[in-house]
Amino acid sequence: MKSGHATKRELAAGLRRQAVRSGEQAPSVRGSDWRLAVVTAVNADGTVTADGLTIRREETYQAPTVGDVIAISQSSSGNLLARGRMAGTTAPTGAWTNIPLASGFTSTHTVFGPAQYRIVTAYGSTRVELRGTVDATSSVTTQTSFSTALPTAARPSVQRTWVGRRNYSADTVGAIAMEISTAGVLSVFGSASPAQTDWFALDGCYYDL
Repeated sequence: MKSGHATKRELAAGLRRQAVRSGEQAPSVRGSDWRLAVVTAVNADGTVTADGLTIRREETYQAPTVGDVIAISQSSSGNLLARGRMAGTTAPTGAWTNIPLASGFTSTHTVFGPAQYRIVTAYGSTRVELRGTVDATSSVTTQTSFSTALPTAARPSVQRTWVGRRNYSADTVGAIAMEISTAGVLSVFGSASPAQTDWFALDGCYYDL
C-alpha cells in the first residue's frame, strides 16, 4: 500500500501534467506562438475576429473577408497580429484581375501582358494599381470608355485621372490621359492630331479610392 505522502506526490504530478496540457492548448498562457484561424468578422478599425479573438491586421493583409484562413502571431505579452491570408482556391481581392474591356478594345499586346487591376493598401490608404496594355480595334480620336464597370470595391469616391504611355513616333507625343468615373468605368482621351491612338499602356498607373 502506498503511503499518504506518495499518493500526494502522484496527485500533484498529475495535476502539473494536466496544467501543462491545458496550457499548451490555451492561447492566453502558452506564450509566443503562431497558428491558423478562420476569420468570422471584419471590423472597421483595422482588425478581424477569429477564434473569438480581435486581431490587428498587418498592412500587407489586403481586403479581408469572412472565411479567410489567416496566420495569427501572438507575442508573449498577448498581442495578436493577423499576418495575412493563406492561399486558397480562389484569388483574393488584392490579386491581379483582368479589366473587363468594352467593345472595341482588346489586350493583344501579349509581350506587355493583359490589362489588369488590383486593390492594395499604400501609406494607410486604399488604391487601385493598373498594369498591361489596351489595344483599340479602331483608332481612338476622342474621349472613349475602354472598360465596363469595375466592381464596387474598385470604384473611387471622386473621379480620378492620370497619364500613361501610348503609341508614338517622331512627331507624336507618347503620353495620353485616362480617367475613371465614380461608376467604375475607365476611359481614355484619344486625339485626331498629331496621330490617333492605337494602343496605350497602364504600367505604373494607379488611382486612390
